[in-house]
Amino acid sequence: MRLAKLAKLAVCFTVVGALVAGCGGQKADEGKKAKEDIKIGMLTHLNASEQKINEILKKVHDVPGARGVAPHNYIYYDKLTSMQMGLDSGSVQEMSLYDSVAKYLIDRNDKLTITDQGNGMKLSDSFSCAVRKDDTALKQELDKAIEGMKQDGTLDKLVKTYITDLKKGEEPPEVPMPKIDGAPALKIAVTGDLPPFDLVLANGKAAGFNTAVLSELGKRTGKNVEIIYIDSAARAAALSSKKVDVVFWATIPFGDSPIPRDVDKPEGMELTVPYFTDKIVHVSKKQ
Repeated sequence: MRLAKLAKLAVCFTVVGALVAGCGGQKADEGKKAKEDIKIGMLTHLNASEQKINEILKKVHDVPGARGVAPHNYIYYDKLTSMQMGLDSGSVQEMSLYDSVAKYLIDRNDKLTITDQGNGMKLSDSFSCAVRKDDTALKQELDKAIEGMKQDGTLDKLVKTYITDLKKGEEPPEVPMPKIDGAPALKIAVTGDLPPFDLVLANGKAAGFNTAVLSELGKRTGKNVEIIYIDSAARAAALSSKKVDVVFWATIPFGDSPIPRDVDKPEGMELTVPYFTDKIVHVSKKQ
């Protein structure tokens, strides 16, 4: 009888154990699914389609050293303000941003934080100006001006003043564009979607690093810079339709990146030498 009772108890414990393990497994599966289902906001790219970017990002997350379970659900926005609204409403749980932009937003909103991506991949982009392919003389002028700003320390000074050393909560001032009598106009597109790198103040005026760089480019190329405000998603169309002559920022992967360097460059467009580099981080609401 004792042996029979012990056998029954053993069976009961086995069944209970299996149920507990099953529940734990189910929770693990749910946790895994929840992690996979994280929605990440991202600004619309210059040229590459959402499908193309998703395919590339999936490959990046799947390489050895990347996070074990990578979220693949990216939601694209034409404007930074729309993406922030998406984060506030819960439409996305994270925003993919450049480090300088993330710090700028966090300094002004203590409910935000940089999320640990748990990701061995360290991705960064270099920033260039974009021009039409047939504007070879303009590209040469801009390349020469940017290289000169690098060599004489002007670019480093502007980065330090308007980006890295910007005080918490402080808005950098608008830098006036020089006016040269009789000089040709150079229409340059800014978005305001990457503050403080590309910043448009609440009063609708461009300010800070973008105006400082563009002012310097105007002086060095002997042209009058005219700033044209457009959404990030409209940059390529504005350039190809000749609404603007230059797009202030277009990006290419920096260094030994798994992302192809020409993935976002449209046909008929050329990029100047880079003038800034920044790493990519994710921003979320504090728990």
